[in-house]
Amino acid sequence: MLEIMLYFRKKIYPFVSLLILMVGISCSSGSDDPTPDSDSNPDPNPNPVSELTIEEKLQAIIDEKVGNDTDKLVGVAVSIRVGNQEHLSLTGGISKLGVPINGNMRFGIGSITKTVVAATTMKLVDEGILNLEDTIADWLDISSENVDNSITVYQLLTHSSGLFGYMYDNLWAMAESDLQTPIPQSTLVGFIGPPVDEPGVGHEYSNSNYLLLGLIIEASTGKTVGEVMREKFWGPLSLGNVYFGTNEAIEGDIATPWRDSDDDGTLEDIASEFGPAYHSIFYCAADVFATASDLSMWAQHLYNGNAVSDASRIQMMTPHFDIPDKVFVSYGLGTREVLFHGRSTYGHTGGMRGYGSYMFFDPISDVSIAMLNNQSRSDDGPLLRYELVNELLKEVFDHYGI
Repeated sequence: MLEIMLYFRKKIYPFVSLLILMVGISCSSGSDDPTPDSDSNPDPNPNPVSELTIEEKLQAIIDEKVGNDTDKLVGVAVSIRVGNQEHLSLTGGISKLGVPINGNMRFGIGSITKTVVAATTMKLVDEGILNLEDTIADWLDISSENVDNSITVYQLLTHSSGLFGYMYDNLWAMAESDLQTPIPQSTLVGFIGPPVDEPGVGHEYSNSNYLLLGLIIEASTGKTVGEVMREKFWGPLSLGNVYFGTNEAIEGDIATPWRDSDDDGTLEDIASEFGPAYHSIFYCAADVFATASDLSMWAQHLYNGNAVSDASRIQMMTPHFDIPDKVFVSYGLGTREVLFHGRSTYGHTGGMRGYGSYMFFDPISDVSIAMLNNQSRSDDGPLLRYELVNELLKEVFDHYGI
């Protein structure tokens, strides 16, 4: 478990500097050294330096975090919304050599996808199509000794099913042998490992839960997950820069994904690997792509809007399982509760091959943030991303006094 180190900048208040200056003048009044006339060397810059804008302060934080060093991030796109009053959009670093990151680029959002899948599920609950107590057996015909068909939709949403993961090395090897051919999700089910616990015993994070939720969404609607997401959310909410890669072509510029595939300390451009096979594996665990701007707006719609009913939103944000960690506090329905500066925020983190991401909403200040990264230059990527978001939010909270 990562140990999070929080860095705070010291503030030197103006009156301290003034006091020191006054003491210095007083002590030097009896000196034998000549004192130049105040008008003999006029200040070439008589106008005081104006205070930095909030955009400049945030940009300085980002610029400090991106670069070529091993403790830096390759590229970053950030979107911060302060209620409906202000939208701050910032970028830093590169997509690839000679191509800087820009705010219109799409990134893989990794497991933030789970917020969308959970919201889609709850939307179907709102409409009476699904019930949280529905079981796998109610919707799917799965014959695997590693999948208990009595597992409920609720247990899948909260990662309390006891299911193990499915993204094994041999699955990736299958994908890499033919990157242009998608792997059927029914085949992915066969890669689910032996269960780690009985259903309902406790929280054990596993991508297998959201693989099965995706199949239930498709079985209950007769549509692809991508079609349902667009019908329920992207169309009505005017979020036109969000795509479900498994079912949709991703339009527009895509930030180049970087990964140290062979653990030699050097990052490789893996954009050519993102064919149908990869997208089919990520599926409902991690295959949404979006711009930072649309993602921060999604956080506002989901946790402070009408993406789902009030009852469903409350259920998603309510802690269902506590997580004993300094930063991650609890897990709801497809939603993490994470502390930033002592505040509970709601959303999710994301990590996938070539990308890392954060999306959180603070209900006290009505601030949402989306931070998208096309991988880091070291294994410290998750820590670097947390530090960046933590520092950005502190600056926003301080600047607006919220």
